Amino acid sequence: MIKSGAVYGKVQGVMFRQTFIRACLVRQLAGGVTNDPSQEDRVTFTLLGEDELVLEIIERLSKPEILNSWQASVEKLEILEQPIPIVQHEVTTDNVDDFEWSPGVEFYL
Repeated sequence: MIKSGAVYGKVQGVMFRQTFIRACLVRQLAGGVTNDPSQEDRVTFTLLGEDELVLEIIERLSKPEILNSWQASVEKLEILEQPIPIVQHEVTTDNVDDFEWSPGVEFYL
């Protein structure tokens, strides 16, 4: 299954992208995520893999819970009709370790 969506909330500047990608890696999913430069409260994502695991992450993102130790949280989730190819995202399961992330972030997703 492949699904793309957009999340709104406290999702930029709080390690949301790394949190999302680490959640994909733990579940052996392929994924990508991109900050929306025109809306600081919006991030787009794509998930690819086993249906149950893709839906698990989508369900978790739809709940109002803290996703990491930097207080990332989603207020609204929308599923997009057309999937965004993973390679078009800024951060993916293939390139996440190429970035210099701030250390000491705990991931709850």
